[in-house]
Amino acid sequence: MSNIPTPLRDLVERSKFLGANQEFVVYGGGNTSAKGEILDHFNRSKKVLWVKGSGADMMNAQAVDYPALYMDELLQILNFDKLSDEEMTDLVSRALVDPASRRPSIETLLHAFLPFRHIDHVHADAICALTNHKNGEKAVKEALGENFAYVDWIRPGFELSKQASFLKDAEGIILAHHGLIVWSDDSDECRQKNLDVINKVEKYLSSLSKRPESIFQHTDYSDEEYKNLLLQIRGRLNKKGKKILSLDTRLKEISSRKDVEEILSAGVSSADHMLRIKPWSAVLTQPKDKDKSIKSIDDYSKKYESYFEANKNLLTPGYSIHDSDPRVVLVPDLGAITTGHSLPECKMYADIP
Repeated sequence: MSNIPTPLRDLVERSKFLGANQEFVVYGGGNTSAKGEILDHFNRSKKVLWVKGSGADMMNAQAVDYPALYMDELLQILNFDKLSDEEMTDLVSRALVDPASRRPSIETLLHAFLPFRHIDHVHADAICALTNHKNGEKAVKEALGENFAYVDWIRPGFELSKQASFLKDAEGIILAHHGLIVWSDDSDECRQKNLDVINKVEKYLSSLSKRPESIFQHTDYSDEEYKNLLLQIRGRLNKKGKKILSLDTRLKEISSRKDVEEILSAGVSSADHMLRIKPWSAVLTQPKDKDKSIKSIDDYSKKYESYFEANKNLLTPGYSIHDSDPRVVLVPDLGAITTGHSLPECKMYADIP
């Protein structure tokens, strides 16, 4: 990386550090950035923003994953009062130094509008736990004091970016149900801010927590019953295309709770949860009954289709429903059966809940 500008080199190393911890980001989530200067094609010094490309995994960050964009063009976008996603994406793409480079993050403008050299946005578990309830703002004040800005849920895009631009005097920003934004003009200090804030929130949450009451149900499976269950689920899910199944026992405890359906109805735990595995997992409350197991999956699909129809007006026009079947199926005393097109995909779904 010797020929790479220092701010970009520091950004890549910081991103690898953050991406290595799945309690901070998972599978392409979150985004990081740095600002600096380069010489353009006329040998003029130009201020640029390097920001994580859409879908790039920070754990395996490389310089090529961070397209450069001209800051003077990005800052002009701040003059707009309102932009659709399509309009915003078009304007941002026109600011690319290299039009052939990776597509920049949907949150590029958030990084551009905040006047700091280094900015990190992570989807930390602790931050989501802190804000995933009706008293999220109060909890943020109790955990972090008055100097952190709190922003209620806003879909990533121009509106959120513009709102963040007015919060530059805070120590950082907590995005409800979404994550943390911190900044600094020094890369190492920016990295440390993530650790300090998340550690502070974890301590606050630990001071409140108590172990849930043991209300588990117990189900024994013979080898034959277990094999038949997997065949039944695979047969039903393969109706919409060939998939493989994988069992992950890490979720055995929650899948065996009698109130598991009530827990799942509380909603998504993070933006990654919604993006990767839909709002809920499916639950087989009577896994030894073939008909009821199939019905549970059918009911899930109908529920998701109704959910999509009720909320599609919030999406970009023309957006169509994806596969309505569950990606995670919780089974008492087994854990989570995940379904995907590859084992890494199945593991990803199991990691997120």
